[in-house]
Amino acid sequence: MTARTGDLSVANRQRQQPQRSRTGSRARSHQEAPPTRRLVWADSLKRVAADAMIGCGLALALVTAAMLVASAVVPDAVQPVTDRVGRGIVAAAAVGVVVFAVLYGYLATGARLALATFYADLPPRTRQLRDTLIVRGQANPAPYEPASASTITLGSIALLAALPCVVLAVEHADRLDDELHQAAFVQWAVWAGGFVVLTVVCAVVVRVLSVRSRRWVADVGARVPDGALGDRGPVARITTRAQRRVQRRSWQALEWWAWTGRVVVGLGAGLVFLGVYLRQPGLYADQISYSSGVERTIDLGTVVGGTLLVLGFLVVLVTGARTLIRTVDALRREGTDPRSAAGSDLTQVRAATRTLSDTASVLLIWWTVCSAAALGWWFSTQVQTPADGTAAVAPLPLPVTPAVSLTVWVVLGVLIMGARVVLESVGPTVRNRFGHQIPSEPDDREYPNLTLFGQ
Repeated sequence: MTARTGDLSVANRQRQQPQRSRTGSRARSHQEAPPTRRLVWADSLKRVAADAMIGCGLALALVTAAMLVASAVVPDAVQPVTDRVGRGIVAAAAVGVVVFAVLYGYLATGARLALATFYADLPPRTRQLRDTLIVRGQANPAPYEPASASTITLGSIALLAALPCVVLAVEHADRLDDELHQAAFVQWAVWAGGFVVLTVVCAVVVRVLSVRSRRWVADVGARVPDGALGDRGPVARITTRAQRRVQRRSWQALEWWAWTGRVVVGLGAGLVFLGVYLRQPGLYADQISYSSGVERTIDLGTVVGGTLLVLGFLVVLVTGARTLIRTVDALRREGTDPRSAAGSDLTQVRAATRTLSDTASVLLIWWTVCSAAALGWWFSTQVQTPADGTAAVAPLPLPVTPAVSLTVWVVLGVLIMGARVVLESVGPTVRNRFGHQIPSEPDDREYPNLTLFGQ
């Protein structure tokens, strides 16, 4: 009886094994529609603009922290030189943030239009459409909204720039008999007129975009399959604090090091910000002076914060590179037979497109940071501002000639952007081959915004 029961249990396990394999195969299957060339380029350009904007913002934050650390450790004789370089980088990064933010709106509109057209050509009520919606989210019913926001921003900037030009032109209008005042009046009047014309053009463009949006809803929006038009983003799994605590128990050393690096970055940034606040608690507040002991303590805390910031970034960089290597190795091992993937390899290959995409974004962000720093440094050597005073010019350090350095740097940036385009193109193929792992998003609110997470 015992032996018979044992044989029966073995037989049950043998019968259940193929069933589990089929179930696992069904769970891994993914039937996402291949994107059109228009959608690939539209999404790629939008992501490139977003990464460039983030890079300029990061450069602005880092140079501010670097200038504060330099004020604590750099000798007073060299301080004007470092301040001049820092102001140049701040100017380049700030302009980059505005330019890429405006550009992002127009590219986001192009991406929304491409996605809606892509959905309109897919057969309705199919698994292919469902899986594509899981990854890409719904097509937004207001595709021209980002372009309108960018146009309004551009018009507002033009209007703000026109006001001081008008004031300066009025100051010289009473003395037009003098040639110098007449030339200044003409110059500022032309600038004011140009900015006013740009403002009017932006207002007209916003009106045209509003009309086109209504026509688009009646044309392309009506052809989009049911359930594919809305404001839901890509599907994500919402995790609470308790769920994340359970997940951390299964973390390996790499995950813990990555988490530690992010914590150290936050701690270093907090110390640097504290140093800024103690020195100048408001944007227009006067700088505060303390006793020599307190000054040394603030300087020490600022230096420690800057050091932690650099170390944290290095840890995040190393762990990110290690994660990328593990993902590529898993793709190589399981490339011949996707059904054999299991365990950690299965997790890595199903998140491979997200890992590779994040890597390309990080590379482009840091490429933008270095580009903004180099451009700002060069600007500080070419332009003399009243704030520079008699500060000496610090030449931009380059390993080779400027022409060769610029060529190599531009080629590197083009390769990174090209990698983004390739990933957008082959991503669905990889997901269809290995499956798609729904990403998780932390949200501890009692009533989370489910639309944001595609639910």
